[in-house]
Amino acid sequence: MIAAESRPEARPPSSSHATCASANGISNGDTLIRDGDDYYHRLRTEALRVMRDEPEMERLLRRTVLAPHVASFEDAVIQTLCHRLLLPSATPLNQDANNSNEDESVNDDRYPMSPQGLRKLVHLCMDSDMEEKGWTFAEAIRKDAMAVVERDPAMESILEVVLFAKGYMALCCHRVAYRLWHMKRKYGALFMQSQTSAVFGVDIHPCATIGKGVMMDHATGIVVGETATIGDGCTILHGVTLGGTGKESGDRHPKVGEHVLIGAGSLLLGNITVGNSAKIGAGSVLLRDIPAFATAVGVPAKIIGRTDESDPADDVDNMLHHVSLLGRKPSTIITSTSTTSMSSAMEDGSSLESGTNLEHYRHGMDHENHGTHHRKMPHFVGRREFQNPPRMSDGDEFCPFREYTEVAQRGTPKGTVNIITLAMVLQEEGVPQCTLGLCFFEMDKEGRGYISMDTFLKDGPEVITRNCGFPIEKSTSLVQAAAALVEA
Repeated sequence: MIAAESRPEARPPSSSHATCASANGISNGDTLIRDGDDYYHRLRTEALRVMRDEPEMERLLRRTVLAPHVASFEDAVIQTLCHRLLLPSATPLNQDANNSNEDESVNDDRYPMSPQGLRKLVHLCMDSDMEEKGWTFAEAIRKDAMAVVERDPAMESILEVVLFAKGYMALCCHRVAYRLWHMKRKYGALFMQSQTSAVFGVDIHPCATIGKGVMMDHATGIVVGETATIGDGCTILHGVTLGGTGKESGDRHPKVGEHVLIGAGSLLLGNITVGNSAKIGAGSVLLRDIPAFATAVGVPAKIIGRTDESDPADDVDNMLHHVSLLGRKPSTIITSTSTTSMSSAMEDGSSLESGTNLEHYRHGMDHENHGTHHRKMPHFVGRREFQNPPRMSDGDEFCPFREYTEVAQRGTPKGTVNIITLAMVLQEEGVPQCTLGLCFFEMDKEGRGYISMDTFLKDGPEVITRNCGFPIEKSTSLVQAAAALVEA
């Protein structure tokens, strides 16, 4: 080994590979670094510094991001991907690890696939113009890397992400598998899925569709099913499952919108939709659709309020401090750079609506504990929009909007519309409970658990038409009917 203090920052150029200016880039040993690739220049600079400060890392770096043929960020990621996927499970007992054959061209039975064959498959995908959710391979892996650097405080450099963030590398492997699958190279795609699961502990079906700028933090135990989709900019923590509900085939997995935060250990099951900028608390089991900017927690999950950030995935508010709870006045809008949180507001009883006690709200005590007697939520009848509707007579107990019912049962201000009032007119039209809740959530923009009459009359017809499919004239009539019930 060369002593750290005497180590050069780069290989000394040979006469045939002298460093020189070029219209396309600069020479780097026996390869050419492309001009304008800031990602790779940053990655290479970090790698050279590490090799100088920690000489023991030279072997790894020379086999990955500083390999002779690496000329771009994409090359570095592909080289690292192939290195990690094809690490031999063990060195033969009769072979000294320090004197092992370095030539990957040798047909080594320790490899499940030849290094050349794997590189060929990966480069085939990188060089194609096939897009996944509107993004090329190169665009997606760059945005994914920066998402980890920006959101994960444990990752201080892009080099750390490429070398050691297994969630990032598993996602890169999926992007290869996705393209192989759609190129009709089924077994190559399944090989990538299988190796990714074995090496990184992440199981993503090749047919699943994932947008750019996604971070899989820690990543161990993440499972994404065949027909699942994940939008741009999401953050998904370890132990998350986007799964089906049984043996049925067809479109059967969750559809996650953009900038969604999914907490550790959460289960999202069935062909459900998660709206943009929603949050799902750790350990939740989500079985029904939730709209944009909703925060859902629990087993089964229910909506407890609205997100205060425009991009929950970037803020990574795992403790759910930045949530305007239902039945409370909305908190100050929180941005990723703000130091304000809901914590202080939670101690302020003056912000509660209709005399509702915060502990009562947070622990879900029902109205009998307070001696009140309000009308219970009416039964819901008619069509269901879910593949596996619950077989029960008293509504949909898995509906995530049931917190609205509890707020209504505790009492809402006179002259306002609550979800019970809306249900009394929409249930007769066969509107499912979750669709009714979605309509109410869209109108209750402040998360109070009730809607002012002016807002209801203004927004109600359009919201009901969009979510229920009724003609605007019928929706207007239904809104007027609900208003009449309030005034009665």
